[in-house]
Amino acid sequence: MAGKIKFQRWKDVAEIDKIAQEAEKIARGYRIYASSGKSEDRAAARKTWQQLSEKYWDLLFALVDAQTESFPSELTFSDEERLFIDFGFLSSEITPFNKDFDVKTSLNSRAVSGIFQYQSFSDFIAECWSMITNQECPPAVCGPSVETRLKEMGGQLEELEKKRDDEFRLIVSRSGGMEGAEANLLCADMSQYLISAIKVTLRTKEYREAPDDRKQIMSQERFRYSEAERVLGIQISIAQKNEEDPLGLPEAEMFQALHDSTKFLASKIVYVQQEEEKRLRRAKKIAGACSQFSQQMMRKELRNMLVKKKEYMAVPAKVARCEQSLLCPQDSPPVGFAPASALMEKLSGMDIDMFAVSRVRMYGVPRVIFIPGQGWGTYDWLDHTILLPMFPVTSIEKSLAYGLGTFRWDSDEDRVLKNTYENIKANRGKSILEMATSFYKDYFLWMTKEKEGYRILPRDTHKTFVQMFAPRKQAE
Repeated sequence: MAGKIKFQRWKDVAEIDKIAQEAEKIARGYRIYASSGKSEDRAAARKTWQQLSEKYWDLLFALVDAQTESFPSELTFSDEERLFIDFGFLSSEITPFNKDFDVKTSLNSRAVSGIFQYQSFSDFIAECWSMITNQECPPAVCGPSVETRLKEMGGQLEELEKKRDDEFRLIVSRSGGMEGAEANLLCADMSQYLISAIKVTLRTKEYREAPDDRKQIMSQERFRYSEAERVLGIQISIAQKNEEDPLGLPEAEMFQALHDSTKFLASKIVYVQQEEEKRLRRAKKIAGACSQFSQQMMRKELRNMLVKKKEYMAVPAKVARCEQSLLCPQDSPPVGFAPASALMEKLSGMDIDMFAVSRVRMYGVPRVIFIPGQGWGTYDWLDHTILLPMFPVTSIEKSLAYGLGTFRWDSDEDRVLKNTYENIKANRGKSILEMATSFYKDYFLWMTKEKEGYRILPRDTHKTFVQMFAPRKQAE
């Protein structure tokens, strides 16, 4: 029985049973070829495994068709269905787990609250159906909702600001450069006007389209924040020059890093606020396009959306030059949503300018979808999503960096990066594809090694990356 593919909810659906039996038959043939030990059977084993891998999509479409036949208001998936859809698990005999694959932990892991909206592949399917049928999108199983993310990040920002304010009061009390009441007022201004300052600096839609009186208020609030920040810098300088008890350089740098972290987190909050507006606009557009569809046509549209995603889901394995299969491999455990998303937030924080590109202004921050299969991350231009395989090759850091690097390269519509990168002597004469592949590799090394202080890249490449990713002042 261990070799049987079973979905308890759909045990009486003939089409699912038929495909499952076909997959089980192919799997038996694969085991015979793989275990024969004969060199001539190796090619047959690879071919048979690819045939079995294709059954993933046949079985997925059959599962989706079975659930949408009753035209439910939302799609839901059981744990055994999620194991198949999100991890590529068929049965313990056909796709046995790696010894470190903790099923319960993997199914219950949830992404952290951050700038990205994280989804599993089953979450993505459920979202597509809700947009087609013009229903409220169900909450993602693997990641927090926008409301939860904003609430949690808002709480984190309050804690950071309190810590910064306490540190600042301590510093000025040592230097005597500012009275307690003045310090309290400065700290209050910085907390009160931070979000407005970020919105004006980023020239968000809220600021650009605000009535003149509201726009003037936001501009004044930004000015008050800038003034408070200027005075803060003066006070830190005074503290460093204090003859009796000077503030050391390491302490000053630590305080500056703490202050910068409040601005970065506030920027993430503003990006998430904008992302929700753009998501609702996208959902409304899809719902409008499907509003005159019959139920059968809506079901077909869901399949069409999955077929489009299928093409991009093959890219991670191609880029990593590994087995192009969405089935669960035995040689490695899956990534956890929580640690992978935490690392994704850390890496994206090293390249904050990526969120200032025109595609983010137009479509919002790209969603991150964890997909079954192996490989390195990639960016789906058509759907504005970063795809991360559940079973990364080499390391999770490389997979995430490749996902961000692909987004960086593909969203560089103004050729800010491309024109600079192609002038590196080693890159001259390369094709567009070769150039992109080279960039992903260098970007990975830049983010995971160079940013940590290790000199890995060739001298010319290092200088070019310093130039490309130097902090740029936002347009006023």
